[in-house]
Amino acid sequence: MLSNIEIRQQVQDSRLISDFNEGSLKHCSYKLRLGKLIQPGTSILFDKTGNQSLNWIQRGVVWLSDKVLPRQSGREFAEFRLSNNTYVLKPNELIFFQTKEKISLPMNIAASYSALDSIAKQGLLLINASVVEPGYEGFLSGVLLNFSSKSFMLKPEMEIVKINFMKIDAEVEAKLTESSGDKYTENLQKMAQLYDKTFLNIERLRDEVADKTAKSVRNQFILGGVLLVLLLAFSTIEPLLYKYIWHDSWVPMNSTYIEMERSMQYQKQMEIIDSLSMKIDSLQIKIEKQDAKKSDTKPQGRL
Repeated sequence: MLSNIEIRQQVQDSRLISDFNEGSLKHCSYKLRLGKLIQPGTSILFDKTGNQSLNWIQRGVVWLSDKVLPRQSGREFAEFRLSNNTYVLKPNELIFFQTKEKISLPMNIAASYSALDSIAKQGLLLINASVVEPGYEGFLSGVLLNFSSKSFMLKPEMEIVKINFMKIDAEVEAKLTESSGDKYTENLQKMAQLYDKTFLNIERLRDEVADKTAKSVRNQFILGGVLLVLLLAFSTIEPLLYKYIWHDSWVPMNSTYIEMERSMQYQKQMEIIDSLSMKIDSLQIKIEKQDAKKSDTKPQGRL
């Protein structure tokens, strides 16, 4: 693995790293900086110039530059105030990035790049850490995922990944084809179109669940409203139906059945009361007759 002295020497001798920044060089690695960002699903491109930032904001991307930008959508973004151009990577969101630096590897040097520990501890994951083959010339790129519960602020030219350089035992046979900067970016934009904005398509799944729930609630509300209208209509027209159907065609309504049942029960109760009254009268007559017999058979006293 190359030390910082060897890396610096390679930069001077063979332009190992373009746009080299001495402050990004560590003992045995170099910290690559953000150059461009590409939003998944749209291929919207941002670099530090920010010339088209207003169009991107209107399409759902937030770039901020010394001013407060109003909320564009209820789900998307709130108001922010920042001092530099900044991209807000929300939780579970993905973003493609392209490095500011180009690398130019000799035929006997390979490289590998991975996420910075300081970035990873904040919940930012580099999905595609990789090995760079000997002889490669061009930019590097990757996909970042915000695994944290808070938004992550990505600023232009911030250090985002580190690269290590390693010597191999022998030179490789053929040099890799170099892709120009514009062509590399175009290919990266095409790949970004295949991705969704959020990890595991959470945002779209959330919207689908919300839509299905809203439709279900709306259908139940409509059904309940229809039933309520029918009940109110029935209670309104029942007296009319009773008048014109029951009296004319002798077809009783529910309320008529109830009245008939109550009348029959009352009639039965009155019959029972009459029967009991008759029995009581009969017993009274019998008692009076017994009393009369006792009076007739009682012996009279001496004169």
